[in-house]
Amino acid sequence: MKKRYLPFLGMLGISAVANAQQVELQRSVVASTGGSATINNTIFQYTIGDVLVSAIENSPLLVTQGFQQPEVNGSTPTPQAPLITGFIVYPNPASSQTKLEFDLVMDDLVNIQLVNNAGQTVRNISLKMLAGRANYILPLGGYPSGLYYVVLTASRRTYSEKLVIQ
Repeated sequence: MKKRYLPFLGMLGISAVANAQQVELQRSVVASTGGSATINNTIFQYTIGDVLVSAIENSPLLVTQGFQQPEVNGSTPTPQAPLITGFIVYPNPASSQTKLEFDLVMDDLVNIQLVNNAGQTVRNISLKMLAGRANYILPLGGYPSGLYYVVLTASRRTYSEKLVIQ
């Protein structure tokens, strides 16, 4: 009687292995402040700041609402130098257009996204930019009033600023 169930149980095992394969997301933290502490070989990390708004590479999906902590593999990772510094959006609040200014450390492809408060990308622009002070005027005509995020992505690093459209 037991021999009849063995092929069926084998099929369940194969099915369980196939379902265990999942897409792995790259974790990141978008925050205004935070810290970490080590107590008896346990690392505690916390963040306080803005909502995470990030596009999943090669996908129309966005990850929103909350923070994602990087996993620690036993050693403290070396922090990477920022690729974009001095990122400002003005005027803010804005009505017809806003200006983005930032310093780009090296030549790179920069992706500019305008994301509404529901996490939907309403505008997406990709520009090849040279190192140095960058200025870009973002037209805002036709967008309803509300809270938005201007998200810059360069070399898989993401930077964001809040924008209020009146």
